[in-house]
This record gives sequence, C-alpha cells and structure tokens, in this order.
Amino acid sequence: MPFARVLAAIQGYFSATPEGLSDRELRLHVMARGGYPLALITHVAFVFVFYEIGHVPLVWFNIASVVIWGWAVWISSFRNRFSYLSYVLCVLVEIPLHGVVATLYFGVEPAFFLYIVNTVVTGMIMPFISRLLRILMAGFYVFIMAASGVWVLINGALTPLDPTLNLVFFAVNAVCLTLVMGMCMGLYEWAATTAEQGLLDSRRRTELANQSLENVSRQLAKYISPQLYQAILRGDQEVRVESKRKKLTVFFSDIVGFTETTDQLQSEELTALLNEYLTEMSRIAQEHGANLDKFIGDAIVLYFGDPDTLGVKQDALQAVRMAIAMQRRMYELRQRWLDQGLERPFEMRIGINTGYCTVGNFGSEDRMDYTIIGGEVNLAARLESAAESGGILLAHETWSLVRDTVLAEPVGEISVKGFAKPVRTYRVAGLYDGLAENGQIIHHRDDAISLTINRALLKDGKRQEIVALLRSALKDLGAGKGQAEGD
Repeated sequence: MPFARVLAAIQGYFSATPEGLSDRELRLHVMARGGYPLALITHVAFVFVFYEIGHVPLVWFNIASVVIWGWAVWISSFRNRFSYLSYVLCVLVEIPLHGVVATLYFGVEPAFFLYIVNTVVTGMIMPFISRLLRILMAGFYVFIMAASGVWVLINGALTPLDPTLNLVFFAVNAVCLTLVMGMCMGLYEWAATTAEQGLLDSRRRTELANQSLENVSRQLAKYISPQLYQAILRGDQEVRVESKRKKLTVFFSDIVGFTETTDQLQSEELTALLNEYLTEMSRIAQEHGANLDKFIGDAIVLYFGDPDTLGVKQDALQAVRMAIAMQRRMYELRQRWLDQGLERPFEMRIGINTGYCTVGNFGSEDRMDYTIIGGEVNLAARLESAAESGGILLAHETWSLVRDTVLAEPVGEISVKGFAKPVRTYRVAGLYDGLAENGQIIHHRDDAISLTINRALLKDGKRQEIVALLRSALKDLGAGKGQAEGD
C-alpha cells in the first residue's frame, strides 16, 4: 500500500512536534512545517523565472528570500523546533516585502496586494481561530487569488505589463497559487487536527502516567519516613550508599511482656491491636517531627536531627515531649482495651539517648536502607530495656538538654555493653508546666531563681526541712534588702 505508507509518513512528519508547546504554538509549528518548504520551493522557482526574464535585482532578492525560507525550513523541519523569529521574518516581513518589491518593479496588480495584506492577515489570524472560520477564510483567500488572476488575464494589470509576464502571473496567481493554497489549507487542517489529537493523546498518556506515578509514590512513601521522602523529592538526599556523622536524639520503645501477651490472643486480635498501637504511635511521632527509622515487631525506632534539625537541644526536647504524649495515649488505649475485655493490655516502655551517630544509606547499590548505627543507638536500646512499664528513661546528655523544661528524677547508673563506664539515667516525671497545672509540683524559674518542689515526695520530715529552708531564704532576702536600703 504505497499510498498508505506515504500518508503515514506525512502524518508522522506533522505529528513530530516539540514538547511543551501551547495549542496556538502547535498550530503555528504545523503551519510552518507545511508552509515553509512550499514557500522555499516557490522562491527557488522565482529565482529561475526572473533570471529568464532578465530582472537581475529580483533574482538577487529572491536568492535572499531563499536563504530566509531555507533557514526557517532548517529550524522547523530538520531541527523540529518552534521559532517565533522565523515566523516573524517569513510571514510578517518577507511575504509583504515581496509584494512591495513586485509592485515597484511591475506596477500595480491585485495579487501583489494580496501578498501584502491577505497573507499577513491570514498568517496572523488563522492559527488562533476555530476550524470552521479557518476553512471559510482559506476558501475566501483562494477565491480572491483566483479572481485577481482572472481579472489580470482579462483586463491586464492596472499598470500594463509585458504580455509574457501577464501570462506568468496569471499562471502563478490564478492557477498555481490557487491550487497550492487549496492543497496547503487542506493539508494544514488535516495536519493540525492530527497534531492536536496527538498532543491530546500525549497529554492524556502523560496525565495517566503522572497519576500512576503519584499513586506509586504515595504507596512507596509509606515505607520510608515523611522527612526522608520529602528530602528525596527536594533533591536534598541522594539515593546512594553514603553516610555521615551527626548528633541525634534516638528513641526506642517496645511493649512490655509482648511475648506473654501474644500467647493469650488469636492472631487476628493480635494483628488488630498491634496495628492500632503502631498507627497511634506513628501519628504522634509525625506530629512531633520524628524520623521513623523502623518497626521491629512491637518495637519502634525513631530519631530526631536528620535530615532536618531544630538544633540539638530542641531535637531532644521534641523527643521527650513525643514520648510523654505517647505514654498518655497509651494509657487511653489501655483503658479502651480493658473495656473490650483484653485481660493484659499492652504497656510501653521508652528509652531516649542523645549522641553522635552514623546516619545514611547502608546496603548495596541495588537495595539499601536509610538508618542509624553506632554506640549511642545501642545505648538508647539498652535504656528502653531498663525502663519500667509505662516509663521513660533518659541518658545523662539528653537530661542535661531538657532539664529546664522536663522534670526527670535520677534513677541510678546502669552498666551497658560497649561502654567502659556506667551510664547515669533519669526517669521522666513530666513537663514542668503540665505538672504545675495539675498541682503535682511547685515550679518557678527565671534568671534569678529556680524552684521546683515535688509534692509526691513531700513526707513529714522532708516537708519541715523544705519549710525551714524557704524561711531561711526569705530571712536572707530580707536582710539583703535592709542592707541595701542602709547603704
């Protein structure tokens, strides 16, 4: 089927459009890929015509036109690029200039005015109007061109021309240009429709691909932390095997007696409870900006300070605030699980440590995991194991960073494998502000004074000791005031 192959080749030629064009630019580009080669051929023919006639200036003028149209063909057809510059030079400059030069050399002839006016107007309007109006305008233009040629043939040019030239211009304007314009407009409509449909199909495929990619991205995002996911999207995190040293606050938690509890539950009940627990804790972690490292069965590993950080002190404080919020939520879940008939509902314990860790991608080039390693990570895990049920245990450095905001009581020292010296630990009682509001402590702190009294630890002897201490402080303050007044 030679005709089918030719038609497919033509369709492929006009469908090969650059990416990112608007609808109007697409029409202009299609018109350029169809019209520029025809114009180039026409101007090459004019070079030979005027050479035979003996009009040397017009030979050179048409040679210059061939250069312009040849450059435009190279841009639009060979490089397949859209260019406003070639459109302006060819349609808005060369065509009307051609009509002006022809008028100056041969006198007034209707077709020359059509070059100056109709072609420019048509080229400026047709790509931006509806298909019906384009067809009507093309038909009108072809009719005017044919009529002008016939008029010149019957009546002669307004300025008399050589009879041979009259015949040449009739053949060009009334016959050749009419047929060419008709064919060009039909080809243009077909090509524009084909290209636009191809563009719509391409956009539809792109949209479907984007939707599919977005859906896959949402699914994959559930396997990594939101912070890491956003860092990869922003380009801040390279997906390659590499690591770095950073000071992080590491959080470990697990369920106390999880193995014993699982023996009493059916697998469906265990799965539902565990997923509810992990979902609630993950939500709180996300609210506080934690980076979820992994789930290990019932255990949760989180850290603060990478890829985004609020500063070492604020990261540590956020970790402790998060741990307190988790224990509060865990208490609510326990009450609900008890009401549902669970005999031994989950209890959680937490360990938090701050120190330098190695963080980054570990694994192979084909499969890697973004995680944290190091002695400080191991210490956080040991603290979690040493914490009491429902408790939060801090290492000394974490406590030193949060002690202005968090009430934590010294527990003692624990020996940890890999650490030469015992580690000092602190049990979190709560935030000063929250405990003070509940009446559990008396707390005040500013530049001049720091006062914290834990009501739960006030026994009779201790109470009297504190009262005596406060009276002594008031006496000293009074003496200091009198001395200042005497001075």
